[in-house]
Amino acid sequence: MSTLQLLEDLYTRKVMFSDLELLWYREFAEQVVRTVLQEVQIHRRYGDPEIGREPIGTGSSFEGVKVKPELEFDFMVPIQINRPQIVFCDTDWNVPSRFGIVKTGSQQQFELQSKSIWKKDEDFETKFCTDARGYGFLLSADKIRKWFQSLCDQALPALEKSFPGSTFRFQQHDPARNLLVTKDGKELNIDIVPAIGYKNAFLVAKQCSSQINLPNEATWRLSLSTSERDFFEKMKSVLPYNSCHLKCLQVLKYLRENDDQLCLSSHFTHGLRSYYLKTALFHLVMESSPQAWAAGCLEQRLREMIKYLIDRLGEGRIPHIYLGNQRHLGNPQWRLGVPVEFFRHTEANLLEGVNPDTVKQARLRLIQISDNLEEILRQYLEEYLNGAESQSWCVVA
Repeated sequence: MSTLQLLEDLYTRKVMFSDLELLWYREFAEQVVRTVLQEVQIHRRYGDPEIGREPIGTGSSFEGVKVKPELEFDFMVPIQINRPQIVFCDTDWNVPSRFGIVKTGSQQQFELQSKSIWKKDEDFETKFCTDARGYGFLLSADKIRKWFQSLCDQALPALEKSFPGSTFRFQQHDPARNLLVTKDGKELNIDIVPAIGYKNAFLVAKQCSSQINLPNEATWRLSLSTSERDFFEKMKSVLPYNSCHLKCLQVLKYLRENDDQLCLSSHFTHGLRSYYLKTALFHLVMESSPQAWAAGCLEQRLREMIKYLIDRLGEGRIPHIYLGNQRHLGNPQWRLGVPVEFFRHTEANLLEGVNPDTVKQARLRLIQISDNLEEILRQYLEEYLNGAESQSWCVVA
């Protein structure tokens, strides 16, 4: 059996969800999140940020690249505050790349507002902000996250009443409130993330973990996930019918997610984020001809994506698809509403902050996968993997 046939077989047997199965669970997850958002409206206090009632689906389940077996669904929930002023690294060097800060109104304005309409005698800054010298009060991602999570927790009785026969349990998963749902013997993993809209982008309540000249809790991670979702939609019209681009990404995601079956200490599984693989696909689609992604080119494109990652890991740099990536300004069909200012930010390196040894070991593992791709595919297609086989293609440098 050729490598292409092995890839097709793996995709059919191990990787893909049927469209109807995924759609059914996705619609159920949307109903669950809408129920949560209806309930939080009841518990939020006057003067709290407004919370949207319609969730925004993002991530692989909404991009058409979900991989078996996990049923995972990501949703952003827009929140609004009065008179926000959002600042990024292009105008303030203290703001870290890929993050933003949110300035609020003056303390005096909010104190007057709280005396007249708030049920709780606590001003806006105390409840939701952090004081940053030289900046005044900045909206705290940490406080907003905790506030939103406490509201979500109060929705449990309504969920149990609305969906009899299913069980619900909240747990922490920064920056989201993570909801585990058991339905018909299957577990759904639902992430609900509070976000602030900015033009065609969002800031999510995820703090920067690096040492910076601002309170870390005041930093909000920039998300362009809706533009990334639109990128997948755009590829449908640009690439050939029955293109292999989705299949290519899904197979590579499967290899990453399961590589620790073959190599227990796999830095490919545990050191590289799935987001890097999607980024590799985006870069290669923009830089190649549409016909390169024809249905029969799956093996070539998969190997090309692996080589792209090997090369970038060797450089210690994976450029963000949009942030600081001025090369793509000349290709307007792929901008998809992303503000031009983001392309002119400081160049964002997705590997910034990743342990260099992790990068090195992940690169070596990818080289090994590339060199032994056919045999590795055969192992995944076997009925079982015994202990000896599970490490037969893992070399520790």
